[in-house]
Amino acid sequence: METSDLKNTDIKEIAEVFVDKRYAGKTVGEMEETQQITIFLVLRDDLSVLPQKNTILKLNDIIIIREPDL
Repeated sequence: METSDLKNTDIKEIAEVFVDKRYAGKTVGEMEETQQITIFLVLRDDLSVLPQKNTILKLNDIIIIREPDL
């Protein structure tokens, strides 16, 4: 059986974050730049949204991010 080259340190950098009123209304591009993160996925209601730089985050969205310093 083959094993993955993925290291545990890579997994520790991935997080799930709930969008609250501080971040609602901001674009993915703004969040990535100001927070030094990469947003991979936006979970909104029953949808999975592949974010673009101009995707606007909404209250109660869940974002899947990578933060190198996590």
